[in-house]
Amino acid sequence: MKKKLLAIIAFVIALTSITLATAVALDTPQKTIVAVTPQDVRWFTPPYYTDGRQRAQLFGDSSKDGPWIDRVKIPPGARVRAHTHPQDEFVTVIEGTWYLGEGETFNVARLKPYPAGSFIIIPAGVPHFVTAKDGTVIVQLSGTGKFGTDYLEK
Repeated sequence: MKKKLLAIIAFVIALTSITLATAVALDTPQKTIVAVTPQDVRWFTPPYYTDGRQRAQLFGDSSKDGPWIDRVKIPPGARVRAHTHPQDEFVTVIEGTWYLGEGETFNVARLKPYPAGSFIIIPAGVPHFVTAKDGTVIVQLSGTGKFGTDYLEK
């Protein structure tokens, strides 16, 4: 009788454990790997890009609060006038050579080349300008919160 009672208690405990584990598993969102290959990148031209640049949102939305990761494709010869951002700008050069200069007006003499693989941090409020002198450039930008640009040159 004692063995039978212990067996029933063990069975009830095991069944309860399985039920709880299943309930927790069903309530917990599945984690999965998210990947974006180059051919999956969806480029678009935002209305504020009037110089041939394109943008792609890889993660989140840079026009809203929250974390985000975008890419920008700059066509050969395109220049981005001097500007600032209200937040730090984190830039990784994915393809080509990105030329970056610091200052309140575009000045070719102040441009420095950053080849693919380079990582650059531009602090909030630092005036800068960029160009793609040698060919198409793709950079990856990341941040948290709404991305903003204030152009110093008109």
